[in-house]
Amino acid sequence: MIVKVNKEEVRIFKGASAKHAILKYILMKKMDASSLDSIMVFDSKGHQIGDDAPLKEGQSITFKI
Repeated sequence: MIVKVNKEEVRIFKGASAKHAILKYILMKKMDASSLDSIMVFDSKGHQIGDDAPLKEGQSITFKI
């Protein structure tokens, strides 16, 4: 399935969580993953969600480290 992370499309497996999508995004962008413990994840409306939140096809999330 495809979701958007920080406005970029990311292909992840069905049933994946926000953390899975963020990890894929970080790998795509070749970013440093060492500070994932302090990550803040938000849904498309700006509400904070847990990194273990399940995602649906077409959903958009953003994150801040």
